[in-house]
Amino acid sequence: MNRAFIAVSGALLIAAAALLTGCVPESPSPASTTTVDSPSATAPSASPTGSASTPTPTPTAAPTAPTVDPAAIPGSCDDLGTAATRQQTVGGLTAQHADGFVRPAPANATTELSCNWIQEESAGVLLLISTASAAEVSTGVDGLAAQGYECQAAEDFGAQYCVKAGGTAQTEDVVVARDGVWIYLETVNVDARAWLSEISSQIFG
Repeated sequence: MNRAFIAVSGALLIAAAALLTGCVPESPSPASTTTVDSPSATAPSASPTGSASTPTPTPTAAPTAPTVDPAAIPGSCDDLGTAATRQQTVGGLTAQHADGFVRPAPANATTELSCNWIQEESAGVLLLISTASAAEVSTGVDGLAAQGYECQAAEDFGAQYCVKAGGTAQTEDVVVARDGVWIYLETVNVDARAWLSEISSQIFG
């Protein structure tokens, strides 16, 4: 083997070694600190997510609603009491517009039925039925004494029966109240007590 071939072979080996040296990868970069073992890694929360650990808030009590079935309140003045007693009481009177009357009533009362019958200026019957919470109706009854009413428990329909002092069977102001329902009756030269008793029993049972 001649010297020229040896020289060429040696040069090739040196060049190949240099190339291989250039292909060796550099030292790997440090791994990211956000790893499973790293203290800074985000781990699942150990706190339970169930509702058992959260106190349940106490619900606020709603206002007490009337306990009388709304269906028990007649939807028409022509359905109050029995037909016979209604005819006897207001049959000779003329039905009139009944809105806008201001009479004793509990706070936040809602008028359910307004009825008004008159005979010129000689006779009249005004009947207003309202509802409110049972507490408001009770408070309203307590305030009637200051307006000149005398109240007592009615034995036949279990309600408070309040009559304004000085009235008679023909001319009087009456309030019957129970279970969130307020009945106001005003009469002039008409005896409506029997009819009021029927209406109260119809509503309160």
